[in-house]
Amino acid sequence: MSQASKESAKNLVRLLEKFPKERVKHLISFRETQLDRFKPLAGIETAKSSEQTKPSLSEIKDIINRTSGPLGLKKDLLKKVQEALPEEHFNEVEIQEQINSLNAIMSNKYKTYYAVGDKLYKPAGNPNYYQRLDDEIAGKNKETLFTAMRTVVFGK
Repeated sequence: MSQASKESAKNLVRLLEKFPKERVKHLISFRETQLDRFKPLAGIETAKSSEQTKPSLSEIKDIINRTSGPLGLKKDLLKKVQEALPEEHFNEVEIQEQINSLNAIMSNKYKTYYAVGDKLYKPAGNPNYYQRLDDEIAGKNKETLFTAMRTVVFGK
């Protein structure tokens, strides 16, 4: 990998570190997977934390390469799995495209470009629907059993 590609990857990693963490916890995080993906390209060692229990893609490839039949898998199936695993080779242009895409996401470029009116954000049938969802995710207003039943029955 060239020095320019490595510098671009470092810029991408810095930008990814500024990317906000997801408010809703998922099994896997976009930010963390992309950091794990691009830190080796940037020459930055990933700190293996004790809480990380899942093997990385490189560890899985290593296990497949070292063993003849892990978990009772047949050799032809192992070969298919090995061929299906992605081999990523980035150049400076491709990394710059990643940076541009991430900048567009972080600046809400498409939200402002494709502006949606109040007709979608506040539907006539239930104008507080999205605000209630947002408050629930943020933990502002927790619904009680009574208010949840009222919402289901009356739709408000």
